[in-house]
Amino acid sequence: MGYPPRGLILALVTPLDEEGRIDWPSLRRLTERALPFCDGLLIAEGLVGEGLSLPNRMRLELLQGSGEAISGEKPLLLCPTASSTEETLSNVEAVGKGYSGWVGKKPLFWVDIPLWHHSNRKLTQLYQEWGKITPFPILLCNHPRLISKLNRSLKRNNIRTAILKRLSENQQIVGLIHAGDLKRTIHYQRAVRARRDFRFYDGDEKSFLNQPSSSGVVSWGANLLPAEWSEAVRASLSLPEEPARNLLLLKQSQKLRELNQILQMNPAKSLKFALRRLEVISRARLADETFPTSSEGNLEMENFLRENFSLQFTP
Repeated sequence: MGYPPRGLILALVTPLDEEGRIDWPSLRRLTERALPFCDGLLIAEGLVGEGLSLPNRMRLELLQGSGEAISGEKPLLLCPTASSTEETLSNVEAVGKGYSGWVGKKPLFWVDIPLWHHSNRKLTQLYQEWGKITPFPILLCNHPRLISKLNRSLKRNNIRTAILKRLSENQQIVGLIHAGDLKRTIHYQRAVRARRDFRFYDGDEKSFLNQPSSSGVVSWGANLLPAEWSEAVRASLSLPEEPARNLLLLKQSQKLRELNQILQMNPAKSLKFALRRLEVISRARLADETFPTSSEGNLEMENFLRENFSLQFTP
Protein backbone atom coordinates (compact mmCIF):
# COMPACT_ATOMS: atom_id res chain seq x y z
CA MET A 1 0.00 0.00 0.00
CA GLY A 2 1.48 3.37 -1.02
CA TYR A 3 2.05 6.15 1.49
CA PRO A 4 1.35 9.88 1.02
CA PRO A 5 4.36 12.21 0.90
CA ARG A 6 5.93 13.82 3.91
CA GLY A 7 5.83 17.58 3.79
CA LEU A 8 3.28 20.26 2.94
CA ILE A 9 -0.26 19.10 2.15
CA LEU A 10 -2.30 22.05 0.91
CA ALA A 11 -5.99 22.03 1.85
CA LEU A 12 -7.25 23.84 -1.25
CA VAL A 13 -10.06 26.40 -1.09
CA THR A 14 -12.98 25.79 -3.47
CA PRO A 15 -13.51 28.81 -5.76
CA LEU A 16 -17.15 29.41 -6.71
CA ASP A 17 -18.62 31.55 -9.47
CA GLU A 18 -21.43 34.10 -9.19
CA GLU A 19 -24.10 31.36 -9.35
CA GLY A 20 -22.37 29.29 -6.68
CA ARG A 21 -20.98 26.70 -9.10
CA ILE A 22 -17.36 25.51 -9.10
CA ASP A 23 -15.15 28.10 -10.77
CA TRP A 24 -12.75 25.81 -12.62
CA PRO A 25 -10.59 28.57 -14.22
CA SER A 26 -9.96 30.03 -10.75
CA LEU A 27 -9.22 26.58 -9.35
CA ARG A 28 -6.62 26.02 -12.07
CA ARG A 29 -4.96 29.40 -11.39
CA LEU A 30 -4.87 28.58 -7.69
CA THR A 31 -3.32 25.16 -8.23
CA GLU A 32 -0.78 26.45 -10.76
CA ARG A 33 0.35 29.00 -8.17
CA ALA A 34 0.66 26.41 -5.40
CA LEU A 35 1.87 23.26 -7.18
CA PRO A 36 5.60 24.13 -7.23
CA PHE A 37 5.62 24.43 -3.43
CA CYS A 38 3.30 21.76 -2.02
CA ASP A 39 3.84 18.01 -1.73
CA GLY A 40 0.18 17.08 -2.10
CA LEU A 41 -3.25 18.67 -2.62
CA LEU A 42 -6.27 17.98 -0.40
CA ILE A 43 -9.59 18.54 -2.18
CA ALA A 44 -12.96 19.23 -0.49
CA GLU A 45 -11.46 19.43 3.00
CA GLY A 46 -14.11 20.09 5.65
CA LEU A 47 -13.47 23.71 6.59
CA VAL A 48 -11.40 25.74 4.13
CA GLY A 49 -12.29 23.39 1.27
CA GLU A 50 -15.95 23.71 2.35
CA GLY A 51 -16.53 20.08 1.41
CA LEU A 52 -19.03 19.60 4.23
CA SER A 53 -20.99 22.71 3.16
CA LEU A 54 -21.23 21.87 -0.55
CA PRO A 55 -24.29 20.05 -1.91
CA ASN A 56 -23.29 16.45 -2.46
CA ARG A 57 -23.71 16.65 -6.24
CA MET A 58 -21.26 19.59 -6.30
CA ARG A 59 -18.83 17.78 -4.02
CA LEU A 60 -18.84 14.85 -6.45
CA GLU A 61 -18.19 17.22 -9.34
CA LEU A 62 -15.28 18.78 -7.45
CA LEU A 63 -13.74 15.43 -6.50
CA GLN A 64 -14.16 13.96 -9.97
CA GLY A 65 -12.89 17.01 -11.85
CA SER A 66 -9.89 17.87 -9.70
CA GLY A 67 -7.72 15.14 -11.20
CA GLU A 68 -7.98 16.70 -14.64
CA ALA A 69 -7.40 20.21 -13.25
CA ILE A 70 -4.21 19.10 -11.48
CA SER A 71 -3.11 16.79 -14.31
CA GLY A 72 -1.44 14.30 -11.98
CA GLU A 73 1.40 16.66 -11.11
CA LYS A 74 1.20 16.05 -7.35
CA PRO A 75 -0.38 13.41 -5.11
CA LEU A 76 -4.11 14.01 -4.79
CA LEU A 77 -6.04 13.60 -1.54
CA LEU A 78 -9.81 13.47 -1.90
CA CYS A 79 -12.29 13.95 0.95
CA PRO A 80 -15.59 12.14 0.15
CA THR A 81 -17.03 12.54 3.68
CA ALA A 82 -20.79 13.12 3.69
CA SER A 83 -23.50 13.46 6.32
CA SER A 84 -24.12 9.71 6.49
CA THR A 85 -21.99 6.60 6.15
CA GLU A 86 -24.14 5.35 3.28
CA GLU A 87 -23.67 8.59 1.33
CA THR A 88 -19.94 8.62 2.09
CA LEU A 89 -19.46 5.11 0.73
CA SER A 90 -21.61 6.01 -2.29
CA ASN A 91 -19.31 8.98 -2.94
CA VAL A 92 -16.26 6.70 -2.67
CA GLU A 93 -17.73 4.33 -5.22
CA ALA A 94 -18.81 7.05 -7.65
CA VAL A 95 -15.54 9.00 -7.50
CA GLY A 96 -13.38 5.87 -7.44
CA LYS A 97 -14.83 4.71 -10.76
CA GLY A 98 -13.78 8.00 -12.32
CA TYR A 99 -10.19 7.45 -11.18
CA SER A 100 -9.99 3.80 -12.20
CA GLY A 101 -7.57 4.80 -14.97
CA TRP A 102 -5.34 6.81 -12.62
CA VAL A 103 -2.33 4.75 -13.68
CA GLY A 104 1.11 6.23 -14.23
CA LYS A 105 0.14 9.46 -12.48
CA LYS A 106 0.85 10.69 -8.98
CA PRO A 107 -0.74 8.67 -6.14
CA LEU A 108 -4.33 9.18 -5.03
CA PHE A 109 -5.61 8.93 -1.45
CA TRP A 110 -8.92 9.17 0.36
CA VAL A 111 -9.26 11.42 3.42
CA ASP A 112 -12.22 10.62 5.65
CA ILE A 113 -13.53 12.46 8.72
CA PRO A 114 -15.11 9.37 10.28
CA LEU A 115 -16.83 10.91 13.29
CA TRP A 116 -18.76 13.25 11.01
CA HIS A 117 -20.90 10.35 9.83
CA HIS A 118 -20.03 7.42 12.12
CA SER A 119 -19.36 6.80 15.81
CA ASN A 120 -16.28 5.04 17.20
CA ARG A 121 -18.38 1.91 17.54
CA LYS A 122 -17.74 -0.57 14.70
CA LEU A 123 -15.43 1.89 12.95
CA THR A 124 -13.03 -0.90 12.00
CA GLN A 125 -15.87 -2.68 10.16
CA LEU A 126 -16.62 0.48 8.20
CA TYR A 127 -13.17 0.53 6.61
CA GLN A 128 -13.34 -3.17 5.85
CA GLU A 129 -16.43 -2.37 3.78
CA TRP A 130 -14.66 0.66 2.30
CA GLY A 131 -11.81 -1.57 1.12
CA LYS A 132 -14.23 -3.73 -0.85
CA ILE A 133 -15.19 -0.65 -2.91
CA THR A 134 -11.82 0.91 -3.72
CA PRO A 135 -8.10 -0.01 -3.54
CA PHE A 136 -6.83 3.53 -2.93
CA PRO A 137 -5.15 4.15 0.48
CA ILE A 138 -7.02 6.00 3.23
CA LEU A 139 -6.04 8.73 5.67
CA LEU A 140 -8.24 9.44 8.67
CA CYS A 141 -8.91 12.95 9.94
CA ASN A 142 -9.47 13.55 13.65
CA HIS A 143 -10.82 17.08 14.11
CA PRO A 144 -12.64 17.54 17.44
CA ARG A 145 -13.42 21.24 16.88
CA LEU A 146 -15.11 20.41 13.60
CA ILE A 147 -17.06 17.49 15.09
CA SER A 148 -18.27 19.73 17.92
CA LYS A 149 -20.21 21.73 15.32
CA LEU A 150 -22.53 18.80 14.65
CA ASN A 151 -26.12 19.27 15.79
CA ARG A 152 -26.21 15.93 17.53
CA SER A 153 -24.90 14.59 20.77
CA LEU A 154 -21.76 12.48 20.66
CA LYS A 155 -20.07 10.74 23.52
CA ARG A 156 -16.69 11.61 22.01
CA ASN A 157 -15.38 14.20 19.55
CA ASN A 158 -12.15 12.25 19.02
CA ILE A 159 -11.29 8.85 17.60
CA ARG A 160 -10.58 6.68 20.60
CA THR A 161 -6.91 5.74 20.96
CA ALA A 162 -7.74 2.04 21.27
CA ILE A 163 -9.86 2.26 18.12
CA LEU A 164 -7.04 3.98 16.20
CA LYS A 165 -4.69 1.17 17.22
CA ARG A 166 -7.11 -1.37 15.76
CA LEU A 167 -7.65 0.74 12.65
CA SER A 168 -3.89 0.91 12.06
CA GLU A 169 -3.90 -2.87 11.61
CA ASN A 170 -5.80 -2.25 8.37
CA GLN A 171 -2.99 -1.84 5.79
CA GLN A 172 -5.22 0.31 3.57
CA ILE A 173 -5.24 3.00 6.29
CA VAL A 174 -1.88 4.74 5.90
CA GLY A 175 -2.06 7.88 8.02
CA LEU A 176 -3.84 10.28 10.33
CA ILE A 177 -4.45 14.03 10.16
CA HIS A 178 -4.84 15.20 13.76
CA ALA A 179 -6.11 18.66 14.72
CA GLY A 180 -6.21 18.23 18.49
CA ASP A 181 -4.19 18.65 21.65
CA LEU A 182 -0.58 17.53 22.13
CA LYS A 183 -1.40 14.96 24.82
CA ARG A 184 -3.70 13.09 22.45
CA THR A 185 -1.09 13.41 19.72
CA ILE A 186 1.39 11.51 21.88
CA HIS A 187 -1.17 8.79 22.68
CA TYR A 188 -2.04 8.43 18.99
CA GLN A 189 1.61 8.14 17.96
CA ARG A 190 2.15 5.39 20.48
CA ALA A 191 -0.96 3.59 19.23
CA VAL A 192 0.38 3.35 15.65
CA ARG A 193 4.07 2.74 16.44
CA ALA A 194 3.86 -0.79 15.03
CA ARG A 195 3.46 0.84 11.58
CA ARG A 196 6.83 2.48 11.00
CA ASP A 197 5.76 4.35 7.85
CA PHE A 198 2.33 5.38 9.14
CA ARG A 199 1.93 9.09 8.34
CA PHE A 200 1.01 11.48 11.12
CA TYR A 201 0.17 15.01 9.94
CA ASP A 202 -0.65 18.07 11.99
CA GLY A 203 -4.11 19.29 11.03
CA ASP A 204 -3.54 22.48 13.01
CA GLU A 205 -0.99 24.94 11.67
CA LYS A 206 -0.34 26.50 15.08
CA SER A 207 0.49 23.09 16.57
CA PHE A 208 2.89 22.42 13.72
CA LEU A 209 4.65 25.77 14.14
CA ASN A 210 5.05 25.09 17.87
CA GLN A 211 6.11 21.44 17.61
CA PRO A 212 6.23 19.95 14.09
CA SER A 213 5.11 16.39 13.51
CA SER A 214 7.36 13.91 11.74
CA SER A 215 5.30 13.72 8.54
CA GLY A 216 4.30 17.34 7.90
CA VAL A 217 1.21 19.53 8.02
CA VAL A 218 -2.12 20.02 6.30
CA SER A 219 -2.13 23.77 5.76
CA TRP A 220 -4.82 26.32 4.92
CA GLY A 221 -2.49 29.31 4.89
CA ALA A 222 -0.46 27.78 2.05
CA ASN A 223 -3.28 28.86 -0.29
CA LEU A 224 -2.00 32.39 0.30
CA LEU A 225 1.67 31.84 1.24
CA PRO A 226 2.72 28.60 -0.49
CA ALA A 227 6.44 29.45 -0.74
CA GLU A 228 6.75 30.49 2.90
CA TRP A 229 4.87 27.44 4.14
CA SER A 230 6.98 25.17 1.96
CA GLU A 231 10.18 26.66 3.39
CA ALA A 232 8.94 26.25 6.96
CA VAL A 233 7.91 22.63 6.45
CA ARG A 234 11.10 21.65 4.67
CA ALA A 235 13.14 23.25 7.44
CA SER A 236 11.20 21.36 10.10
CA LEU A 237 11.93 18.07 8.37
CA SER A 238 15.62 18.77 7.69
CA LEU A 239 16.57 21.07 10.60
CA PRO A 240 18.96 23.48 8.83
CA GLU A 241 21.97 24.63 10.86
CA GLU A 242 22.93 27.79 8.96
CA PRO A 243 22.37 30.86 11.25
CA ALA A 244 21.34 33.19 8.40
CA ARG A 245 18.85 30.67 7.08
CA ASN A 246 17.47 30.08 10.56
CA LEU A 247 16.91 33.82 11.01
CA LEU A 248 15.01 34.00 7.72
CA LEU A 249 12.88 31.03 8.71
CA LEU A 250 12.12 32.65 12.06
CA LYS A 251 10.84 35.78 10.31
CA GLN A 252 8.75 33.68 7.95
CA SER A 253 7.39 31.70 10.88
CA GLN A 254 6.22 34.93 12.50
CA LYS A 255 4.40 35.80 9.27
CA LEU A 256 2.77 32.36 9.18
CA ARG A 257 1.67 32.71 12.80
CA GLU A 258 0.11 36.09 12.07
CA LEU A 259 -1.78 34.67 9.11
CA ASN A 260 -2.90 31.67 11.16
CA GLN A 261 -4.35 34.01 13.79
CA ILE A 262 -6.31 35.94 11.15
CA LEU A 263 -7.76 32.70 9.74
CA GLN A 264 -9.10 31.36 13.03
CA MET A 265 -12.65 32.76 12.80
CA ASN A 266 -13.56 31.76 9.25
CA PRO A 267 -10.62 30.43 7.21
CA ALA A 268 -12.55 29.91 3.97
CA LYS A 269 -13.96 33.45 3.99
CA SER A 270 -10.67 35.12 4.90
CA LEU A 271 -8.66 33.19 2.33
CA LYS A 272 -11.17 33.78 -0.45
CA PHE A 273 -11.23 37.48 0.39
CA ALA A 274 -7.42 37.61 0.15
CA LEU A 275 -7.13 35.50 -3.01
CA ARG A 276 -9.79 37.63 -4.70
CA ARG A 277 -7.92 40.82 -3.76
CA LEU A 278 -4.77 39.33 -5.26
CA GLU A 279 -6.77 38.34 -8.38
CA VAL A 280 -5.92 34.65 -8.00
CA ILE A 281 -9.62 33.72 -7.91
CA SER A 282 -12.48 35.63 -9.52
CA ARG A 283 -14.89 35.81 -6.58
CA ALA A 284 -14.90 35.40 -2.82
CA ARG A 285 -18.25 33.59 -2.70
CA LEU A 286 -18.74 31.01 0.07
CA ALA A 287 -20.61 27.73 -0.17
CA ASP A 288 -22.59 28.70 2.93
CA GLU A 289 -23.41 32.39 2.61
CA THR A 290 -25.44 32.25 5.85
CA PHE A 291 -22.24 31.95 7.89
CA PRO A 292 -21.84 35.10 10.04
CA THR A 293 -19.20 37.43 8.62
CA SER A 294 -17.11 40.13 10.23
CA SER A 295 -15.77 43.32 8.69
CA GLU A 296 -13.06 43.25 11.36
CA GLY A 297 -11.69 40.01 9.88
CA ASN A 298 -11.56 41.56 6.40
CA LEU A 299 -9.74 44.60 7.79
CA GLU A 300 -7.12 42.39 9.46
CA MET A 301 -6.59 40.50 6.22
CA GLU A 302 -6.44 43.73 4.22
CA ASN A 303 -3.68 45.01 6.50
CA PHE A 304 -1.85 41.69 6.17
CA LEU A 305 -2.01 41.95 2.38
CA ARG A 306 -0.73 45.51 2.37
CA GLU A 307 2.20 44.55 4.58
CA ASN A 308 3.20 41.32 2.82
CA PHE A 309 2.13 41.78 -0.81
CA SER A 310 3.17 45.39 -1.39
CA LEU A 311 4.56 44.69 -4.86
CA GLN A 312 1.67 42.52 -6.05
CA PHE A 313 -1.23 44.11 -4.22
CA THR A 314 -3.18 46.99 -5.74
CA PRO A 315 -5.73 48.68 -3.43
